[in-house]
Amino acid sequence: MDTRCDYSELIVPNDASYVRIARSYVDEIAKKTGFDDKARSDLGAAVTEAVANVVEHAYEPAERATIVISCERVPLGLKIAVRDKGIPFDATRDPACEAPVESGREVAPGCGIVAMKEFMDEVHFNNLGLEGKETVLIKYLHDRDITDYYAACELEPYVSHASAEPLHQEPIEFTVRSMLPSDAVEVSRCAYRAYGYTHTSESIYYPDRIVRLNESGLWHSVVAVTRDGDIAGHGVVMKHHEQARIAELALGAVKPEYRSHGVFLHLTDFLIRQAMAQRLIGVYAQAVTVHPYSQMTLHRFGFSDCAILLGFVPATARFKAIKEHLTQRETLAMAFRYLGEPWAAPAYVPPHHLSMIERLYAGAGARADIRSASEGTTVEAEESRLRIAVVSRMGHARIEVEAYGQDIVARVKATLRDLCLKHVDVIHLHLDLSDPPTSRYVQEFEGMGFFFAGILPGEMAGDALILQYLNNVPLDYDKIKIDSDTGRELLEYVKAHDPNRA
Repeated sequence: MDTRCDYSELIVPNDASYVRIARSYVDEIAKKTGFDDKARSDLGAAVTEAVANVVEHAYEPAERATIVISCERVPLGLKIAVRDKGIPFDATRDPACEAPVESGREVAPGCGIVAMKEFMDEVHFNNLGLEGKETVLIKYLHDRDITDYYAACELEPYVSHASAEPLHQEPIEFTVRSMLPSDAVEVSRCAYRAYGYTHTSESIYYPDRIVRLNESGLWHSVVAVTRDGDIAGHGVVMKHHEQARIAELALGAVKPEYRSHGVFLHLTDFLIRQAMAQRLIGVYAQAVTVHPYSQMTLHRFGFSDCAILLGFVPATARFKAIKEHLTQRETLAMAFRYLGEPWAAPAYVPPHHLSMIERLYAGAGARADIRSASEGTTVEAEESRLRIAVVSRMGHARIEVEAYGQDIVARVKATLRDLCLKHVDVIHLHLDLSDPPTSRYVQEFEGMGFFFAGILPGEMAGDALILQYLNNVPLDYDKIKIDSDTGRELLEYVKAHDPNRA
């Protein structure tokens, strides 16, 4: 039994009367996958030409043989492969095609390959040696949420036979530049090869969204391109809202065949310079702790650890760039870097965390403007204002206190209870340190089971204090690998305040 996801095959004789049957089979799969009528028409026309080409050109007139048509879901849509063991065919030489190729119209003789390339997003012709040859047709589900169609299957990346090369041993030449709209599909593929389908930013799996986010200014995507025009890696300067003063360096990925060539270092350097050009006050990034290498890269560029996010990523996640098997929910180390003179926002720090927070500021090269709650004059409204975001497939939620009201304790407690009943595993509470009530209410929140995670300068009106809550999440601190002295001190502090260890 084939173990690929949503995979099926149809085997037909090399008989022209079966071309229509092959087209009907693919149309039903396309309908099940979620393609609209226009896309299904394009798929049908391309499959018709691919199968007809085999029937007409691959075998002698009286030769009896079979053709295998397979359909398979891939990260961006549907892959159809037409395989045969007939006469090899040089598909790189496009025949002259004078007639126009239009969707929904009959394809003129000699225009089959042109039609396939016109109707499909990708067309590959692969020689399989003793196994014959195949025509691979790929159609994207443009701007569709892949999770609508995948409940039980794990997505698999499509790797063309032609690209299944060994790792590059010799130095490679590449340039780093801003992404072009035409790069978006390859960027999405590159991310999948690095993260599987586990990244919290779902938009990276949709080329159309990547283009729109770059056009909006919220993303600035950067790619490393080889001399041959292949995208070796990418990363993003990601602002989480239009008025953001800081950005996340995110979605860094390098294709396996280009690793160990300095691609990620050059990408990181370019991203930081792009963030500086946007006049942001700082940037941050989140590194895995199953190994220390990505943390080491950040520290090399002047980042300082500022928060430890316990159990942020599900243990079931399969990071394709990480060989280590996750035996528990993966912890992330958050690191921050100021891009200029550190700003001095007032920080109403809860007294029992003062010493640790001062050390985190010092690690980032800043001297915080620490104030006591009695110095602030904030009038609390009757009702609090919370912003809540839940990423169900990651088992994670974030509560952000936008405004304190007299009902803040009850509101946070009710929200926490609701999230726990929904089996959300990890819950973060973001509090604005420039708002005086933060200092007063932290112990109330800690009484609910929240505990210290760290800080993120510039995230809110002022700097953010991050508290975390683990909803029955088993965690072995000895499996968390931290690179820096500041990070290790912070991890011990977090561990000491974790109420789940009592």
